[in-house]
Amino acid sequence: MKILHPTDFSQASQKALKLAQLLRDLTGGSLTILHAAEPRYASAAHFFDTQTEKIFDEAEQAWSVLMARQLEGLDARAQTVLEPRKPIPVILRHAAEHDLVVMGTHGEDSLADRLLGTTTERVIAQSSRPVAAVPQEANAQGLAHLLVGFGPTPGAERVLRLAHHIAEASGGKITVLHVGDADELERINQAIGTLPLALEGRLEAKVLSTAQPPAAALLGFAYEQQADALFVGRSRAGGFFGSVTRWILNHAQVPVFVQP
Repeated sequence: MKILHPTDFSQASQKALKLAQLLRDLTGGSLTILHAAEPRYASAAHFFDTQTEKIFDEAEQAWSVLMARQLEGLDARAQTVLEPRKPIPVILRHAAEHDLVVMGTHGEDSLADRLLGTTTERVIAQSSRPVAAVPQEANAQGLAHLLVGFGPTPGAERVLRLAHHIAEASGGKITVLHVGDADELERINQAIGTLPLALEGRLEAKVLSTAQPPAAALLGFAYEQQADALFVGRSRAGGFFGSVTRWILNHAQVPVFVQP
């Protein structure tokens, strides 16, 4: 598995790096650590005279050297990439060349985050690859129990296949949970039957009937069952930024793998 870890060197990114390293080691894959940040003066560069521009160019070069050293110090076995550009387009471009993106998430720290989404949320909304969002409260020590939220959407089977791939590598178990109508259990079992290799004794399907909203019920179940990670599909109805997926991202205390 080719894993991309975009970092901003924050505490949340450190937690995400641990999960990315774990997944690399479990799958025998590769890890690329990426840092992208646009220089603060870039948007106003055309206002500078030659001497001022030279000073800022030298500052940018010094910044690049410092960031490169920080990147190299994170993981000696990883490939590192540094790009002084706006993060989201850079992350999406590199994501297209990888199987999974693993990012930290800070939650909504500002009005702009609430209106436009955090960097992680915007990557999830646009990425063609699955993204694992790791909250800074998460414990990424293992992947023994994976919880799959199975909804009535065409992408539900892809979510299950992603979790299955991770469980095969980690030796963990999978609980497939649908919140709602018990009739959905038949569809879940059909999806399980299409998996390339059964996880004998390590895969179960459940239906939870509750008056709670599905997202809250899913997170409550994850907490009660001590799940190590949650797997969900990316919401489409109503747009991502008003979606169930976004609510889960902002309230989860375990890594959330989002399958497009």
